[in-house]
Amino acid sequence: MENPTEKQPPVRRILRVRELTGAIRSLLESRFSDLWVEGEVSDLRSPRSGHLYFTLKDADAILKAVIFKSHVRFMRFLPKEGTQVLIRGHLSLYEPRGEYQLICDYIEPKGAGALQAAFDALKEKLRLEGLFDLARKRPIPLLPLRVGIITSPSGAAIQDIIKIIRQGDFKCQLLLYPVSVQGWGAGAQIAEALDYFNRYAAQIPQEIDLLILTRGGGSLKDLWAFNEEIVARAIARSKLPVISAVGHESDTSISDHVADLRVPTPSAAAHFIVQRGVDAETMCHRLHERLIEKIESLRTENKGRLDMALRLLVAPTRQMTFLKGQYAHFVVRLHQSLARYLDEGRSTLKKAQQGLQHLNPVKRIATLKGQHVQLQHRLAQQGRGLIQLKKQRFQTVLEQLDLVSPLNILSRGYSITQKEADRSIVREAEGVSIGDILRITLHQGTLACSVADKKEARPAPEK
Repeated sequence: MENPTEKQPPVRRILRVRELTGAIRSLLESRFSDLWVEGEVSDLRSPRSGHLYFTLKDADAILKAVIFKSHVRFMRFLPKEGTQVLIRGHLSLYEPRGEYQLICDYIEPKGAGALQAAFDALKEKLRLEGLFDLARKRPIPLLPLRVGIITSPSGAAIQDIIKIIRQGDFKCQLLLYPVSVQGWGAGAQIAEALDYFNRYAAQIPQEIDLLILTRGGGSLKDLWAFNEEIVARAIARSKLPVISAVGHESDTSISDHVADLRVPTPSAAAHFIVQRGVDAETMCHRLHERLIEKIESLRTENKGRLDMALRLLVAPTRQMTFLKGQYAHFVVRLHQSLARYLDEGRSTLKKAQQGLQHLNPVKRIATLKGQHVQLQHRLAQQGRGLIQLKKQRFQTVLEQLDLVSPLNILSRGYSITQKEADRSIVREAEGVSIGDILRITLHQGTLACSVADKKEARPAPEK
């Protein structure tokens, strides 16, 4: 019997490669889900897929990294070969190759001027896309009655705007959307506020005329929320016009370039609204006064016409007398015109009759008939003479043709000799051979002969 206390051999668990790499991937993603890594960018590649692949290295090690296509368009800074960067992301494993890599969620340059470099890079990117073009900027409304403010509720910017609006001669309704204007996530809050006002404006009957994006001054880092790409694109897609009033007069942000109007300070934005409203109200008062003056002028003019018409209606006999006088005057002028027209017609008719006497068609027809008879007689004589002359010339040509006619020559005993084979004319004895068949054409009939003998002509003796 077997000893029950004897140890059994351990059961081996065999893992497939996919199972092992999947477990490693889960471990990496849970252990290293949010980390910051510093290094130098090398081997940067951008294939057709749209992803960015590169290696992050330092003096002792390297790490493969990737920025997926869905994140590339939202990055305000993209890596370049040889630059020192700071990356926020998480580790993952690419199972088909068994390689772990850093998935980048955020990247920024490291060292002096890093923020300025990111600012310049994003500014150039958006400029090339046309977000700064004047043609796409919306006009600022003439009379902004409802204004949306996007800023911190505890900042000095909103207090300055409220104070200036209250003290000004133009009053408008202010709607505040409180956001963080500094720190992590501030850009996303500002973009959401811009989108909210656009959705809100489409749902309420009272229209929002204008949006103001504002905060007080600060360093480039403090103002960075207004330099984020998400904010720039939210301003660009806004249906409502946007004023950017960020920082002090010397500060410039990406939102200043994308917005429909840039003013140097929050106070300047408030003064702009007040002045805009005052100007609009002044223009309305002027137009109202001009309208009243025009109405009064038209009333006076029409009153004068009405008075004249009433005077004519009060005294219709005077109007009838005036019209009868005009009628009599026109009758006299009509008779004079008819008489003058008849006199001119009689004179024209008399001149025409005198001209017809000189151009009597009866006499002219008789003369032409006589000329016609003479011409017919001359034509007949010349025709007969021409026919006789042509007959004589024709007879002469016939006689000349008869003299040179081959038939006439044959009638005198001559003949035409041809080879039967090719019907060529035989002119010399040398042209035929003994036995050749010849065709001889006589004056009447033809002969077919065979050459039995030939005698060639002797050459003439030399002198």
